[in-house]
Amino acid sequence: MARHDHPVFSRLYGLIARAEEGGPVGEARTRTAATLSGRTLIVGLGPGLDLEHLPDAVSEVVAVEPSAPMRAAARGRVAHFERHRPIVVLDAVAEDLPLADASVDSILFAYVLCSVDDPDLALREAARVLRPGGAVAVMEHVRATEGSWTRRAQRAVAPIWPRMAGGCRCDRDTRAALERAGFDTSQVSDEVLVNVPPVSPAIVGTARLRSLP
Repeated sequence: MARHDHPVFSRLYGLIARAEEGGPVGEARTRTAATLSGRTLIVGLGPGLDLEHLPDAVSEVVAVEPSAPMRAAARGRVAHFERHRPIVVLDAVAEDLPLADASVDSILFAYVLCSVDDPDLALREAARVLRPGGAVAVMEHVRATEGSWTRRAQRAVAPIWPRMAGGCRCDRDTRAALERAGFDTSQVSDEVLVNVPPVSPAIVGTARLRSLP
């Protein structure tokens, strides 16, 4: 079994993600995807639920997903939605995107930066492949405010959470990582999408590369 596969978690995540579609998470997926357009990169396709939320402005999808069980789970949705636009799914990781510089118009990160091995490298790769003026749509659960009960809960579960949740680290400061990679996060808001303390804090919105002076 490959390092990224997590077959049991993949099945469980598919059920949880589908159950969340009718609530705040599904609404946030639609809202997050609304700024995507043109040739769009989905980093971490998972079971493919994001394909259901893409706006008509998206003309083509390139998705990377290193987990074979997740790619299998997404196969039906890919077959359905590629009737509307071309969709290519690649067995690749966020830290080493098999795409040319400035080759996509927009990028989606939805519940994926918590589980990549190196979020800083993943975001530098995103900046590399994004065309000037392109949008990075993000919906990620993140580190809670220091001193809060939720932050204490995150610390308590941190040693075991990645083994339970397919490599997810529930306490990453993803906003800071976006900013280190050169993205403006002023249009990214702090929200609560699920009432599960380790993963309740989230950021949702659109980040763009800062213009060079």
